[in-house]
Amino acid sequence: MGRGRRSLPRLIDYALAVVVVAVAVCTFTGVPEPYPAWPTLGPVPVNPELVFPGLLSLVVLLRLLTDEFSGATPIVGVLGSLTLFLATMSVYILYAAEAGGVFVGGAFTLLSGIVLAAVVLLQGAVRTGRRWQRTADVSVQ
Repeated sequence: MGRGRRSLPRLIDYALAVVVVAVAVCTFTGVPEPYPAWPTLGPVPVNPELVFPGLLSLVVLLRLLTDEFSGATPIVGVLGSLTLFLATMSVYILYAAEAGGVFVGGAFTLLSGIVLAAVVLLQGAVRTGRRWQRTADVSVQ
């Protein structure tokens, strides 16, 4: 029963990481985006390029603070902090901007989010491989 409760938060991490990768594929390739170009929630911009990497970084950092992300490397904390900072600043810039121009904050946030998503998914794969190895070692004995 305890194992199920611990695996649900990790599934949330993995799902958010996969969504970040999917948003990146839609953004950086010719795949049509299944969402409006500049979505907003009232006056607040809610671009998927900013929201999903920001959510992933927030979840990862909260898990690090609560010590539920056992076995995480320090790079997860650094990448999570960087991604959250970029997402927060990008949303602020879009919300407070009065003049036009080229906005590249989404690209930086998404690139940082891709790296964070890759690290989260890689650590999950390593964790699963170790679990399978322990299971195989126990079944052999």
